[in-house]
Amino acid sequence: MTSQNTPNLVSRRNWLRNAAFATTGAAVLPSLLTSCSDHRIPPGVGIGAPADVPLTPSELKSAAQNLLHMNAWTQDLYPFCIEYELAVYALLKSGEKPTNWTDFIIDVFVDIAIGLLEAASVENPFAEPAIAILGASIKQWISASERPAVLDGRFAEFALGHNRMQKAISDTLLILADETDNYKNLREGWKGEIEFNGKKYTLKDLANSQFPTLDKGKEYTSLRTVAYDQFKKHLWNVMFIKAGSMTYSAYWSIPVFSKTPSKYGRDIHYKDYPATYLRGWYEHVGLRYYFRYWYFTFDGRELSTEAAHELFKDDSPQNIINPDGLFNRDYVFKQFHTEKPDFFGYHELRKDASEFPKYDNELDFDLPDDFVFTGGDFPILTKR
Repeated sequence: MTSQNTPNLVSRRNWLRNAAFATTGAAVLPSLLTSCSDHRIPPGVGIGAPADVPLTPSELKSAAQNLLHMNAWTQDLYPFCIEYELAVYALLKSGEKPTNWTDFIIDVFVDIAIGLLEAASVENPFAEPAIAILGASIKQWISASERPAVLDGRFAEFALGHNRMQKAISDTLLILADETDNYKNLREGWKGEIEFNGKKYTLKDLANSQFPTLDKGKEYTSLRTVAYDQFKKHLWNVMFIKAGSMTYSAYWSIPVFSKTPSKYGRDIHYKDYPATYLRGWYEHVGLRYYFRYWYFTFDGRELSTEAAHELFKDDSPQNIINPDGLFNRDYVFKQFHTEKPDFFGYHELRKDASEFPKYDNELDFDLPDDFVFTGGDFPILTKR
């Protein structure tokens, strides 16, 4: 195997954005909570009084209750996330060495938290006002620190950062919901309008919203599920970029009359190498298909079959083999880097697995090869 010149895992500043602000009581992180109000009016439709109109004591109590409900929800979600972190760690350690991590970006934890909240807000619009204030507060976090340079240390620091984030969220929600002095913290923490995910919210919106509680089992679990699924995707995204190294195999060929590239990939290659990514090209002169496959290693170990099952929905493009997988295969191999990868002229397999070759490079493979590179959900990790 030859190592690809993969993205340098360079140092990054600002990893979990200062959870310390929550302990000072200066944070403004309101909300995914359900109100004790009987109202169920979707936010963003002019339901509240102007932002400068004081809320009644009952409205303030309702708003604070939503924050307490949200805190209970985040506390319920957190153990699931921790268990999944441990499962990912075990999968990466069981593979068939991340290197050069000089720091861990705290901004990414902010992105993870915001992404989780955005997914939850789409699932349940009645939780949006609470989510909005929490999201606005999380975005204020700032901090930086040096990190270990191996997978063990990387995961330890990720778990530590996640723990700090969770404590900061809980601390802030409890501080804002404090009823002392007619909910002074909440009134001062939410002044005017807060914008989140393209909408604006007032404290009145929070008072009139309802964050689902355990007695609303279907709504509650749906909200937890979308947030948890988003967390899983973010965790893998970060770990690939910060701890993974992509390499590629030597090339080989098959006669053009045997199978189309897509059929070869589905019927033969991916059965033997489920954690890889196959690409190829067609040679007119020799009437042969040439192939290479790409794969990731972590601390020198190849990604395991079990990890591949957790990660990949498909083998070749649009051929779904595992609906419960987290990503399309080409997305992981094209995006989870600090810079756009080079596949050296080897092309994507066609989306259709025709039984018969088309005898033309441009027809047997999916061209053009260019694609938009983003780094997945964390463009910040691509910046040097």
